[in-house]
Amino acid sequence: MLRSRAPAWGLAVLGALALTDLPGLAASGHRADSAGARRVPTYAAVGQQPIASPSLYRIVGCRSHGRFAYLHGAARREVAIGFDDGPAADTGAFVTMLERSHAKATFFMVGRQITGRYRPTVLRELRDGDALGDHTFNHPDLTRSGSVRAELESTIGAIRSLSGYTPCVLRPPYGAYDPSVLRTARSLGLATVMWNVDPRDWALPGTGAIAQQVLAQVRPGSIIISHDGGGPRGETLAAYPSIIASLRARGYRMVTIPELLGFRPVYRPCVLLCYGIGIPRRLLPADAIVERAG
Repeated sequence: MLRSRAPAWGLAVLGALALTDLPGLAASGHRADSAGARRVPTYAAVGQQPIASPSLYRIVGCRSHGRFAYLHGAARREVAIGFDDGPAADTGAFVTMLERSHAKATFFMVGRQITGRYRPTVLRELRDGDALGDHTFNHPDLTRSGSVRAELESTIGAIRSLSGYTPCVLRPPYGAYDPSVLRTARSLGLATVMWNVDPRDWALPGTGAIAQQVLAQVRPGSIIISHDGGGPRGETLAAYPSIIASLRARGYRMVTIPELLGFRPVYRPCVLLCYGIGIPRRLLPADAIVERAG
């Protein structure tokens, strides 16, 4: 773990970006879990400016529920991986690893680190079906912070401004929360998410130890905590291809934390922020909330 903005969509900035500014976004197909998730075609060609396409829809967030912190999901043959402390230098490599492994994850982001340099990476995450989460703006212990609402709100705004996506899950730094933190998060539409599998990868125990700890602790419905930021993450990155392959061999599907917890995804018609993310309405998840273009 780390030791240590505006809530608008940012259309003026994002609308000026061409697909050539976003490496990888024109590749065909969304990431799919090999246990049966559908591959979804993309619809933009390299070098073309994105145009309005009201027949296509892009994910813009999710709707959470519950007043308590989640340690795990229902006891189904599913598992959710959460990567904390990004975006950071290694985050793009984590996205590539997930693409190659045909798996999804949830990236809990530190608001102060969310800058335009990471826009291509974050949009790749959304294209691939990953979820984005709030990990506060300055990574404080929220139980000792006098600005819990500002920490959460500022990060929501930074994520939304960068990507057009509004997160519905919070991972409190250091796992520190109390009833007041839970209430504040809930008032902002955030469910507080903990974990029940922890390989302590932040301590750099070695690739083999990370894989061994995850595989020894996973149960149906588990939530795994690991890190894509906060320090060098080569060990974690190297461990996850074998972790994912081993879990899949045990019959597990890799899903996002919102999916694991039954939170509904929110979609809107594509206007400016599609960049290869848009899909036809017939391919939206059955439980999707479809909003009008805002």
